[in-house]
Amino acid sequence: MQQIEGRFRPEIQALRTVAVASVVLYHLWPHRLTGGYVGVDVFFAISGFLIIGHLLRETQRTGTVDVMSFWARRVRRLLPASIVVLLATAVAILVWVPQVLWVQFFKEIAASSLSVQNWLLAANSVDYLGADNAASPVQHFWSLSVEEQFYIAWPLVVLVVVALVRSRPDARLKRILFVLLAAITVASLVYCVVMTSLSSSTAYFSTVTRAWEFTLGGLLAFATAGRRRPNRVLAAAMSWTGLVAIGLSVLLFTAATPFPGSAALLPVAGTLLVIAAGTPHIWWSPTQLARLGVVQWVGAVSYSLYLWHWPLLTIAPFALGHPLGLKSKVVVLAVAVVLAWLTKRFVEDPARTMQPLVRRRPLISVVVGVAAAALVVAGSGTVAVATDASVRAHTASVERAAAAQRACLGAGAMTDESCRNPFTPTALTDPGVAATDIGKGVAVVDPCKQGLTETAVMVCRVGDTHDPAKVVALIGDSHAGQFLLPLAKYGAAHGIEFVTYLKSYCAGTGAEGVAASGNGNPDVVHSCATWGQAVQKDILSSKDIQAVVFTNYTQAYTHAPSPWRSLTSDDFEQVWKPLQERGKQVIALRDIPNAAGVDVPQCVAQHLDQTDPCATPSDRAQLASTADPMLLGSQAVRGVHVLDLSDLFCTAGTCHTVIGGLIVYFGSHHMTATFAKTTAEAAGRAVDRAVESR
Repeated sequence: MQQIEGRFRPEIQALRTVAVASVVLYHLWPHRLTGGYVGVDVFFAISGFLIIGHLLRETQRTGTVDVMSFWARRVRRLLPASIVVLLATAVAILVWVPQVLWVQFFKEIAASSLSVQNWLLAANSVDYLGADNAASPVQHFWSLSVEEQFYIAWPLVVLVVVALVRSRPDARLKRILFVLLAAITVASLVYCVVMTSLSSSTAYFSTVTRAWEFTLGGLLAFATAGRRRPNRVLAAAMSWTGLVAIGLSVLLFTAATPFPGSAALLPVAGTLLVIAAGTPHIWWSPTQLARLGVVQWVGAVSYSLYLWHWPLLTIAPFALGHPLGLKSKVVVLAVAVVLAWLTKRFVEDPARTMQPLVRRRPLISVVVGVAAAALVVAGSGTVAVATDASVRAHTASVERAAAAQRACLGAGAMTDESCRNPFTPTALTDPGVAATDIGKGVAVVDPCKQGLTETAVMVCRVGDTHDPAKVVALIGDSHAGQFLLPLAKYGAAHGIEFVTYLKSYCAGTGAEGVAASGNGNPDVVHSCATWGQAVQKDILSSKDIQAVVFTNYTQAYTHAPSPWRSLTSDDFEQVWKPLQERGKQVIALRDIPNAAGVDVPQCVAQHLDQTDPCATPSDRAQLASTADPMLLGSQAVRGVHVLDLSDLFCTAGTCHTVIGGLIVYFGSHHMTATFAKTTAEAAGRAVDRAVESR
């Protein structure tokens, strides 16, 4: 039960019910309850009110803060249930989840145990190779990590302030803490709004952008300390207004809502209005609803319910072998509720009041908690390291086999009519190897590819770099980078030097204001334009470069986030014409087909017994030629040579993910390095002929 200074607070317990119901139902039916994710913000505001209020009262009562006792209570309250769920999840992963996902999932279990899951997810969100990672069964621990970081930091802040005041708590100390809270709230909120506009995915997980949600709750604790409740009419109106604010957030917010940003003010303010109102005793207030037994019961098990629902949702499809339907989701929900009750009854409550720990020094509880978390970290880390080592061994085996097996390997199976069953998995079809098979020119940190915000021109020279008969430039993003290895291989054998100009999330046209979908960071957008213009000058000034190949992840630039614009055919025209005027052949290499958002190694791992697993219809695998700005630009500029390698990936309206025994993609749209090398002859010959055609 939720109590403050001995008083039971049914409205806070009811808010917990609203919060957990919003999150769980959103995860079950995201297209129905589109803003259910704001339940997390409700939890944050409640925690800020309760924890900061508790510490305020402790400083007023004792003159200081017993940090170790505070942490000990938090450890006994939160850690046992989370450890149980993490261990159960780890076992379920080992039993049902394909090994290709083990490294990622067990790393996240370790991060969750260390209360840094939010920072791991934030890092992945700005990693264009990691952003498409499968949703892990412990991904929801990010919010617990934020809370736990708050629980660690705020008592220390209060302790420092108390030490600086160097006197028994009085109005002066309270004023200093209030001003500090207000300053943190304003700074964090401003940073949150700014960061959401720059990188909403990073802002979503950051503790810094979420701090104001806690401290705003703390400001309410300060404002209401020792004061009477508002009159019951006003209080009832406040309570309903707060609930409506939360409800509107849940119903009207969507995945497209810039969040957290200023939008998060609505559910947070709504939560604080309900808390400030209390339980007004007037017939039309929501008090009677809040006091309903089922509402209070769900609030009581909300923590365990939050912990259990997501692992069940994410692992059940692996166990069942198919996506969850309506009946399956209802069963998952029922199982989550039962597990939540069992955890509350036999783990949460006993651990919180466990006399051997409660009676001992608080340090003992903290040490026990840290030791338990360390064991989970050690176990999950061991599995991740062992799995990674196994993948490395298999990678070496696949590389040796691939080097020895020339005919019908990879893309070769698409050009050799004698190859039978080119889309059937073989001994070389290893999802674990494919998931980590990232070649030079593609990796996030790569010596041949400029980073997201850097503008300096950096080149790599591959192929015949000693006495080439031809010199060809390659411009674009990581989708251009995936051709570095095959072109290097072809160039070395045919007297061609390839000079690569690569940059993450940048098509290389030098056009101003063009952004990739999901990446509206101004630094990224501006640096792309500056870099592209510098690349053009570099190539125009080169006497050796005879031809320039443009290729990129074109569809990523056709749905730019506001306030930026999408890539157009005019952008290509503007960069191509000066190159042609300088006598350089322009080659437009159409972007390769992709798996339409499917994580290919994961999908293939689940369907290794099938012929042509995880194939994608051509109309979903590739941007239509009528919507492709690069192809449209080639129609407007005479002399541009267009190359299309789709035949290496697709047949009769279907694009394949396993070709010649090799998995084509390491994610959903980048070629594995091993498969890319098998395109060397076809891709290199196509470029070679295009250069010869000038």
